[in-house]
Amino acid sequence: MKPVMRYSNFREFLRDFYLERKASGFSFREFSKMAGYSSPVFLKLVIEGKANLSPVGTERVANAVGLAGADLEYFRVLVSMNQCSDEQNKKELFKTLREIAKANKVKILGEEQYDYYESWITPVLREALPKMPGASASEIAKVLTFKSSPGEIKKAIQVLLDAGLLAKGKDGKFVQTDHKISTGDLEIPSFAVRDMHRQMGKLAVDALDSVPPEERDISGLTLGVAEESLPRLKREIEEFRRKISSIVTETPKTSRVYRMNIQFFPLTGNLSSPTDFTIQNGGEK
Repeated sequence: MKPVMRYSNFREFLRDFYLERKASGFSFREFSKMAGYSSPVFLKLVIEGKANLSPVGTERVANAVGLAGADLEYFRVLVSMNQCSDEQNKKELFKTLREIAKANKVKILGEEQYDYYESWITPVLREALPKMPGASASEIAKVLTFKSSPGEIKKAIQVLLDAGLLAKGKDGKFVQTDHKISTGDLEIPSFAVRDMHRQMGKLAVDALDSVPPEERDISGLTLGVAEESLPRLKREIEEFRRKISSIVTETPKTSRVYRMNIQFFPLTGNLSSPTDFTIQNGGEK
Protein backbone atom coordinates (compact mmCIF):
# COMPACT_ATOMS: atom_id res chain seq x y z
CA MET A 1 0.00 0.00 0.00
CA LYS A 2 1.22 3.50 -0.86
CA PRO A 3 2.23 5.93 1.91
CA VAL A 4 -0.51 8.41 2.85
CA MET A 5 1.44 11.29 1.30
CA ARG A 6 1.00 9.70 -2.12
CA TYR A 7 -2.77 10.22 -1.89
CA SER A 8 -4.83 13.24 -2.89
CA ASN A 9 -8.05 11.79 -1.41
CA PHE A 10 -8.27 10.43 2.13
CA ARG A 11 -11.22 8.18 1.21
CA GLU A 12 -9.05 6.33 -1.32
CA PHE A 13 -6.35 5.92 1.34
CA LEU A 14 -8.86 4.40 3.78
CA ARG A 15 -10.29 2.18 1.02
CA ASP A 16 -6.84 0.81 0.18
CA PHE A 17 -6.07 0.28 3.89
CA TYR A 18 -9.26 -1.75 4.22
CA LEU A 19 -8.81 -3.76 1.00
CA GLU A 20 -5.23 -4.70 1.89
CA ARG A 21 -6.45 -6.31 5.11
CA LYS A 22 -9.76 -7.68 3.85
CA ALA A 23 -8.10 -10.86 2.52
CA SER A 24 -7.14 -11.73 6.08
CA GLY A 25 -10.72 -11.46 7.31
CA PHE A 26 -10.64 -7.78 8.26
CA SER A 27 -14.17 -6.31 8.27
CA PHE A 28 -15.73 -2.87 8.34
CA ARG A 29 -17.13 -3.78 11.76
CA GLU A 30 -13.60 -4.34 13.05
CA PHE A 31 -12.30 -1.22 11.29
CA SER A 32 -15.03 0.95 12.83
CA LYS A 33 -14.45 -0.57 16.25
CA MET A 34 -10.73 0.20 16.01
CA ALA A 35 -11.62 3.84 15.36
CA GLY A 36 -14.07 3.97 18.27
CA TYR A 37 -17.34 3.95 16.31
CA SER A 38 -20.38 1.97 17.46
CA SER A 39 -21.82 1.79 13.94
CA PRO A 40 -20.26 -1.17 12.08
CA VAL A 41 -20.71 0.52 8.69
CA PHE A 42 -19.73 4.11 9.47
CA LEU A 43 -16.29 3.92 7.86
CA LYS A 44 -17.80 2.15 4.86
CA LEU A 45 -20.05 5.20 4.42
CA VAL A 46 -17.05 7.52 4.80
CA ILE A 47 -15.11 5.64 2.11
CA GLU A 48 -18.13 5.78 -0.22
CA GLY A 49 -18.44 9.55 0.32
CA LYS A 50 -21.77 9.24 2.13
CA ALA A 51 -20.41 10.44 5.47
CA ASN A 52 -17.65 12.78 6.63
CA LEU A 53 -15.10 12.72 9.42
CA SER A 54 -15.27 15.26 12.22
CA PRO A 55 -12.00 16.63 13.68
CA VAL A 56 -12.34 14.10 16.52
CA GLY A 57 -13.15 11.35 14.03
CA THR A 58 -10.11 12.26 11.98
CA GLU A 59 -7.88 11.68 15.01
CA ARG A 60 -9.59 8.37 15.79
CA VAL A 61 -9.23 7.06 12.26
CA ALA A 62 -5.63 8.24 11.98
CA ASN A 63 -4.81 6.37 15.19
CA ALA A 64 -6.60 3.26 13.90
CA VAL A 65 -4.50 3.15 10.72
CA GLY A 66 -1.30 3.92 12.61
CA LEU A 67 -0.44 7.40 11.40
CA ALA A 68 1.98 9.56 13.34
CA GLY A 69 4.29 12.55 12.88
CA ALA A 70 4.31 14.12 9.43
CA ASP A 71 1.94 11.42 8.07
CA LEU A 72 -0.63 12.35 10.71
CA GLU A 73 -0.23 16.05 9.94
CA TYR A 74 -0.70 15.34 6.22
CA PHE A 75 -3.79 13.19 6.86
CA ARG A 76 -5.43 15.93 8.95
CA VAL A 77 -4.97 18.51 6.19
CA LEU A 78 -6.02 16.03 3.49
CA VAL A 79 -9.31 15.30 5.26
CA SER A 80 -9.98 19.02 5.68
CA MET A 81 -9.22 19.69 2.00
CA ASN A 82 -11.37 16.85 0.67
CA GLN A 83 -14.33 17.86 2.82
CA CYS A 84 -13.96 21.61 2.25
CA SER A 85 -16.63 23.27 0.11
CA ASP A 86 -14.94 26.68 -0.19
CA GLU A 87 -12.71 26.86 -3.26
CA GLN A 88 -10.22 29.35 -1.85
CA ASN A 89 -9.81 27.46 1.42
CA LYS A 90 -9.37 24.24 -0.55
CA LYS A 91 -6.50 25.79 -2.52
CA GLU A 92 -4.83 27.04 0.67
CA LEU A 93 -5.09 23.58 2.21
CA PHE A 94 -3.56 22.06 -0.91
CA LYS A 95 -0.61 24.44 -0.60
CA THR A 96 -0.14 23.23 2.96
CA LEU A 97 -0.23 19.61 1.74
CA ARG A 98 2.48 20.39 -0.80
CA GLU A 99 4.65 21.99 1.87
CA ILE A 100 4.35 18.93 4.12
CA ALA A 101 5.06 16.54 1.24
CA LYS A 102 7.99 18.61 -0.04
CA ALA A 103 9.56 18.72 3.43
CA ASN A 104 9.41 14.92 3.41
CA LYS A 105 10.65 14.62 -0.20
CA VAL A 106 7.35 13.22 -1.48
CA LYS A 107 5.57 14.21 -4.70
CA ILE A 108 1.79 14.40 -4.42
CA LEU A 109 -0.28 12.72 -7.12
CA GLY A 110 -1.79 15.48 -9.27
CA GLU A 111 0.80 18.19 -8.60
CA GLU A 112 1.78 18.50 -12.25
CA GLN A 113 -1.83 18.83 -13.36
CA TYR A 114 -2.48 21.49 -10.73
CA ASP A 115 0.52 23.55 -11.83
CA TYR A 116 -0.48 23.21 -15.49
CA TYR A 117 -4.01 24.53 -14.96
CA GLU A 118 -3.03 27.22 -12.46
CA SER A 119 -2.39 29.86 -15.16
CA TRP A 120 -3.91 30.48 -18.61
CA ILE A 121 -0.38 31.21 -19.87
CA THR A 122 0.84 27.61 -19.51
CA PRO A 123 -1.35 25.91 -22.16
CA VAL A 124 -0.81 28.88 -24.48
CA LEU A 125 2.97 28.52 -24.29
CA ARG A 126 2.76 24.78 -24.89
CA GLU A 127 1.34 25.60 -28.32
CA ALA A 128 3.38 28.73 -29.03
CA LEU A 129 6.94 28.01 -27.86
CA PRO A 130 7.82 25.41 -30.52
CA LYS A 131 7.11 28.14 -33.10
CA MET A 132 9.25 30.74 -31.31
CA PRO A 133 12.82 29.38 -31.23
CA GLY A 134 15.22 31.53 -29.24
CA ALA A 135 12.58 33.98 -28.02
CA SER A 136 13.20 35.56 -24.63
CA ALA A 137 10.51 35.86 -21.95
CA SER A 138 10.14 39.57 -22.77
CA GLU A 139 9.72 38.83 -26.48
CA ILE A 140 7.15 36.15 -25.72
CA ALA A 141 5.20 38.58 -23.52
CA LYS A 142 4.92 41.02 -26.42
CA VAL A 143 3.38 38.35 -28.66
CA LEU A 144 0.64 37.32 -26.22
CA THR A 145 -2.71 39.04 -26.73
CA PHE A 146 -3.27 39.58 -23.03
CA LYS A 147 -0.87 41.12 -20.56
CA SER A 148 1.67 38.87 -18.85
CA SER A 149 5.03 39.42 -17.20
CA PRO A 150 8.39 37.78 -18.07
CA GLY A 151 8.32 36.22 -14.58
CA GLU A 152 4.96 34.55 -15.22
CA ILE A 153 6.23 33.27 -18.57
CA LYS A 154 9.40 31.81 -17.07
CA LYS A 155 7.33 30.06 -14.38
CA ALA A 156 4.96 28.61 -17.01
CA ILE A 157 7.89 27.34 -19.10
CA GLN A 158 9.34 25.58 -16.05
CA VAL A 159 5.96 23.97 -15.32
CA LEU A 160 5.81 22.64 -18.88
CA LEU A 161 9.33 21.23 -18.67
CA ASP A 162 8.76 19.66 -15.23
CA ALA A 163 5.50 18.08 -16.41
CA GLY A 164 7.18 16.69 -19.52
CA LEU A 165 4.79 18.55 -21.81
CA LEU A 166 7.66 20.36 -23.51
CA ALA A 167 11.23 19.24 -24.05
CA LYS A 168 14.24 21.34 -24.91
CA GLY A 169 16.51 20.00 -27.66
CA LYS A 170 20.27 20.36 -27.86
CA ASP A 171 19.73 23.30 -30.20
CA GLY A 172 17.73 25.06 -27.47
CA LYS A 173 14.41 24.75 -29.33
CA PHE A 174 11.26 23.64 -27.53
CA VAL A 175 9.32 20.66 -28.86
CA GLN A 176 5.99 19.21 -27.75
CA THR A 177 6.08 15.70 -26.32
CA ASP A 178 3.45 12.99 -26.57
CA HIS A 179 2.83 13.29 -22.84
CA LYS A 180 -0.74 14.36 -22.03
CA ILE A 181 -2.21 16.11 -19.02
CA SER A 182 -5.39 14.40 -17.84
CA THR A 183 -7.49 15.28 -14.82
CA GLY A 184 -9.01 11.81 -14.61
CA ASP A 185 -10.71 11.39 -11.24
CA LEU A 186 -8.13 13.41 -9.29
CA GLU A 187 -9.62 15.99 -6.98
CA ILE A 188 -6.61 18.32 -7.07
CA PRO A 189 -6.76 19.20 -10.79
CA SER A 190 -10.55 19.57 -10.67
CA PHE A 191 -10.47 22.82 -8.72
CA ALA A 192 -7.47 23.99 -10.73
CA VAL A 193 -9.43 23.36 -13.95
CA ARG A 194 -12.31 25.45 -12.59
CA ASP A 195 -9.79 28.25 -11.99
CA MET A 196 -8.61 27.89 -15.58
CA HIS A 197 -12.19 28.19 -16.86
CA ARG A 198 -12.66 31.35 -14.81
CA GLN A 199 -9.47 32.86 -16.24
CA MET A 200 -10.37 31.95 -19.80
CA GLY A 201 -13.93 33.24 -19.31
CA LYS A 202 -12.56 36.59 -18.18
CA LEU A 203 -10.22 36.73 -21.19
CA ALA A 204 -13.21 36.05 -23.46
CA VAL A 205 -15.01 39.07 -21.96
CA ASP A 206 -11.88 41.21 -22.38
CA ALA A 207 -11.59 40.05 -26.00
CA LEU A 208 -14.90 41.75 -26.81
CA ASP A 209 -13.09 45.09 -26.58
CA SER A 210 -9.46 44.19 -27.25
CA VAL A 211 -9.71 41.84 -30.24
CA PRO A 212 -11.10 43.00 -33.62
CA PRO A 213 -14.37 41.26 -34.63
CA GLU A 214 -12.76 39.77 -37.76
CA GLU A 215 -10.28 37.90 -35.54
CA ARG A 216 -12.80 36.39 -33.13
CA ASP A 217 -16.22 34.75 -32.99
CA ILE A 218 -18.18 35.34 -29.81
CA SER A 219 -21.86 34.47 -29.99
CA GLY A 220 -24.54 32.76 -27.95
CA LEU A 221 -28.05 31.34 -27.78
CA THR A 222 -30.68 31.45 -25.06
CA LEU A 223 -32.79 28.31 -25.39
CA GLY A 224 -35.70 26.56 -23.78
CA VAL A 225 -34.51 22.97 -23.30
CA ALA A 226 -36.34 19.78 -22.32
CA GLU A 227 -34.64 17.77 -19.56
CA GLU A 228 -34.51 14.65 -21.76
CA SER A 229 -32.59 16.58 -24.43
CA LEU A 230 -29.64 17.43 -22.16
CA PRO A 231 -27.63 14.20 -22.67
CA ARG A 232 -27.91 14.50 -26.45
CA LEU A 233 -26.94 18.18 -26.41
CA LYS A 234 -23.87 17.42 -24.29
CA ARG A 235 -22.88 14.63 -26.69
CA GLU A 236 -23.23 17.03 -29.63
CA ILE A 237 -20.98 19.57 -27.88
CA GLU A 238 -18.40 16.85 -27.25
CA GLU A 239 -18.54 15.78 -30.90
CA PHE A 240 -18.15 19.40 -31.99
CA ARG A 241 -14.99 19.71 -29.88
CA ARG A 242 -13.60 16.59 -31.52
CA LYS A 243 -14.32 17.97 -34.99
CA ILE A 244 -12.58 21.26 -34.19
CA SER A 245 -9.56 19.36 -32.87
CA SER A 246 -9.49 17.20 -36.00
CA ILE A 247 -9.54 20.23 -38.32
CA VAL A 248 -6.71 21.90 -36.39
CA THR A 249 -4.49 18.82 -36.47
CA GLU A 250 -4.87 18.35 -40.25
CA THR A 251 -1.78 20.54 -40.64
CA PRO A 252 1.27 20.85 -38.36
CA LYS A 253 1.40 24.58 -39.09
CA THR A 254 0.57 27.05 -36.31
CA SER A 255 0.12 30.74 -37.09
CA ARG A 256 -1.55 31.83 -33.86
CA VAL A 257 -2.77 30.23 -30.64
CA TYR A 258 -6.54 30.49 -30.08
CA ARG A 259 -8.82 29.58 -27.19
CA MET A 260 -12.34 28.26 -27.76
CA ASN A 261 -14.77 28.35 -24.82
CA ILE A 262 -17.97 26.33 -25.11
CA GLN A 263 -20.40 27.36 -22.40
CA PHE A 264 -23.75 25.70 -21.84
CA PHE A 265 -25.42 26.29 -18.48
CA PRO A 266 -28.90 26.80 -16.97
CA LEU A 267 -30.30 30.30 -16.48
CA THR A 268 -33.40 29.17 -14.54
CA GLY A 269 -34.53 26.44 -12.20
CA ASN A 270 -36.79 23.62 -13.39
CA LEU A 271 -39.84 25.27 -14.96
CA SER A 272 -41.64 21.92 -15.13
CA SER A 273 -41.75 21.57 -11.33
CA PRO A 274 -45.13 21.88 -9.61
CA THR A 275 -44.27 25.37 -8.26
CA ASP A 276 -47.25 27.74 -8.41
CA PHE A 277 -46.11 30.89 -10.22
CA THR A 278 -49.45 32.64 -9.67
CA ILE A 279 -48.90 36.01 -7.97
CA GLN A 280 -51.67 37.55 -5.90
CA ASN A 281 -51.71 41.32 -5.80
CA GLY A 282 -54.61 43.30 -4.29
CA GLY A 283 -56.94 40.33 -4.58
CA GLU A 284 -56.25 39.88 -8.30
CA LYS A 285 -54.59 36.84 -9.91
